[in-house]
Amino acid sequence: MEDSPPTFLFSFDFDGTLVDEPPHPAIDPRLNPFLESVRAQGGIWAVNTGRTLFQTLDGLAQHQLKPLPDFIMAKERELYAPGPFNRWVDLGDWNQRCQKEHRRFLRTHKKFFKRMRQFLENETNAQWIEGHEETPGVIATSEEEMGRVCVFIEDETRNDDVLSYQRNSIYLRFSHAAYTKGSVLLELARHLGLTRDQICVAGDNHNDLSMLCPTVAAYRVCPANAIPEVQTLVNAHPGGLIGTGRASFGLLDGIQRLLSAEREEPS
Repeated sequence: MEDSPPTFLFSFDFDGTLVDEPPHPAIDPRLNPFLESVRAQGGIWAVNTGRTLFQTLDGLAQHQLKPLPDFIMAKERELYAPGPFNRWVDLGDWNQRCQKEHRRFLRTHKKFFKRMRQFLENETNAQWIEGHEETPGVIATSEEEMGRVCVFIEDETRNDDVLSYQRNSIYLRFSHAAYTKGSVLLELARHLGLTRDQICVAGDNHNDLSMLCPTVAAYRVCPANAIPEVQTLVNAHPGGLIGTGRASFGLLDGIQRLLSAEREEPS
C-alpha cells in the first residue's frame, strides 16, 4: 500500500533559523514536539540550507533534531531524499542537471572569476575560496566589506542572466542563477504535487530571499534575528510574519501566530 501524499510542507533554513549560536540557546525545547506533530498530521518537513549534505547531517545529530527531515536541500541547490541503508540519495535527476549546468557555468565565467580575484587582492582583505567541484566563493572580513564585494559583482555582471551568488553574512558562493533555495524548493514541491498554498518557509539571511517569495510559498516566517532585507520581504505580502524571538523560538512563534490567524479567518 502506497503512502498517502503529504498535506503540507515546512521548509526551514538551518543556521540562524532552526539553530542559534552561543551564547543563545541552540533550539527551542518545543521544536522536536512540533516536528513530530507535523508528521502526525500528514505533513512533512525539510531543511533548505547552504551547508553541504554531510554538514547538515552533522548539525541534525549534534542538536538531536527529531524526527529527521523528509528531505534535505543542501548547498542552496541540491535535493536529497532518504534512501536504503540510512543513506541520502539524489531525488530524481535534479542534482545531475544542476551539476552539469554548474560545470558549464565554471567554464564560461573564467574571465569574470579572474577579475573577481584581482579585485579582492587589490581592493579588499577578503579571501577567495575555491574547492574541488565546488563553485568559487568569498569570505569577507566584515558585513561592510561584503557589501562592497557585492556592489562590484553587480556592476560586473549587470547584463549576465546566468551568474548569481548566494550570500550569508560575510560568506558568498557563486552559482548558476537557475539554482537557488527557491528553485530547488519549487522542484521538491513539483515532485510532491504540492502548491504554494501547501508550503510554509522560514529563513533569516540573504540566501533565503529566493524561497521567501510569495510566489514560492503562501506562508513565510522569519525569526527576530533575520536581517532587515528578509524582514522587509516577509512583511511585504499577506501570509508573512516576523516571529518574536531568535531562531527556532521566533520560528515557532511565527508559525503559531500564522496558523491562529488562518483559523480565525471567516469562511
